[in-house]
Amino acid sequence: MEPAGSQGVWALDDHQFLPFIWGSAQLVGHPRIQPKSFIKSEIYEHFAKDYMFLSCIKYINEVKTGPFAEHSNQLWNISAVPNWEKVNAGLVKMYKAEVLAKFPVIQHFWFGSLLSIRPAT
Repeated sequence: MEPAGSQGVWALDDHQFLPFIWGSAQLVGHPRIQPKSFIKSEIYEHFAKDYMFLSCIKYINEVKTGPFAEHSNQLWNISAVPNWEKVNAGLVKMYKAEVLAKFPVIQHFWFGSLLSIRPAT
C-alpha cells in the first residue's frame, strides 16, 4: 500500500504489484489455500516462508495496525474472489492499466532481466 500516490491510500502501490501478481500465480490451483483464507493469521504465519503472496500479507500485518479491512482495503476485497486464477488475472489487468499504460508511472520504471522492456514474442 502507498501512503499517497497515483491511486491514493486505498490502492496497491505502483511498484508493489509484482510480488502480489507473482505470489497469486504461485497459489493457482493450491488445494488448501483459497483467496478467502489468506487474511487468517494461522494461514499467512504458517505459509509465509513458502508463498510470496502470504509473505507480503504477513509483512503488512506486522507494520500496520488496526483491522486489515481498513488499512488494506484493496487486498481485503481480493479475499472475496473465488479462486487464485481470477485474483491473478485481475491483478495483471490492473497492473497493465494502472502502471504499464500510464506514462507518468512507467517513465520511472527500471527495466532489466526480470522485467524487460522488449515486447514478448
